Amino acid sequence: MTLSRRSFISAAASIAGAGAVAPAMSSIALAAAPKIGTQVPGIYRFSVGDIEVTAILDGHLGLDPSLVIGFDQKVAEKTLKQNFLSPNTADMSISVNGYLINTGDKLVVVDTGTADLMGPTLGRFHQNLKAAGYDASDVDAVVLTHLHIDHVGGLISKSGEKLFPNAEFIVHEVEYNFWHDEGTRSKFPKDLQHFVDLAQNVSKPYENRKTLISKDGEFIKGLDAVFLPGHTPGHMGIRIHSNNEEVLIWGDTIHSIGLQFANPDWTIAFDTDQEVARQTRRRILDQVSADRTPVVGIHHDFPGLGHVRKAGNAFEYHEVSWQHKL
Repeated sequence: MTLSRRSFISAAASIAGAGAVAPAMSSIALAAAPKIGTQVPGIYRFSVGDIEVTAILDGHLGLDPSLVIGFDQKVAEKTLKQNFLSPNTADMSISVNGYLINTGDKLVVVDTGTADLMGPTLGRFHQNLKAAGYDASDVDAVVLTHLHIDHVGGLISKSGEKLFPNAEFIVHEVEYNFWHDEGTRSKFPKDLQHFVDLAQNVSKPYENRKTLISKDGEFIKGLDAVFLPGHTPGHMGIRIHSNNEEVLIWGDTIHSIGLQFANPDWTIAFDTDQEVARQTRRRILDQVSADRTPVVGIHHDFPGLGHVRKAGNAFEYHEVSWQHKL
């Protein structure tokens, strides 16, 4: 039904007529229902031309201000208030998202969440994938923006078996080589060297179906690789394009939408190269704002889809409204 004066009046008349024959209920008191206390499954669909994308929420984690390089308390509080967010920087949180792309020919997962590796507020990727109507065995390819724990945790079971049994494993060549170079371990402090072990362990079961991307461009019909180094050496985005529409999944280019669009030079402690990450962020922010390209972030507030607008020497982020029609 299309909203019009006629449809509105007709509907109102129907309700009024029904009310005339319905028994009065105002005197009946009903017991209060118990509170549910949990969110609904984290699933949201949107389309890019003929391609359907399902956002899948793995959960959320806290963001300690000490992890934000360049952080200024007064600036942060002002920025958060301007974005209609709580200025309490001790209670900031970020989403962990994954995405399933249905190109019409293939089912492609982008990043897989954390499994049970990072606490009770995370690890819901696979159950939400099922709630979205898909099974991991249906997936043709898993594309990793990079090989950090919150992106690859859902690749294998506790026993080391791959959870996407029929999927091709796709990652940038620079990223794969970095984590599989034994010299990499010495570049991390001891308490973070398990990142190297994890990247190697989740990759191993997929060795016989591994594809390493070495240049930008289309690697699956409708999907282009976009090299976005800095957060990790081989960090990459995925450009989805169909029928003159496009969206860029830019991985961990932004960790906090409340802080980093307004302060794009602020980096994160987990950036392998702080300066390269900052330069990459600036470059891609300029590009998507000029081109009006929608962006999707793994740590944007779920479902993670929005637009970027240039604002002086900084930027503004505008979440996309609910897409009623796919």
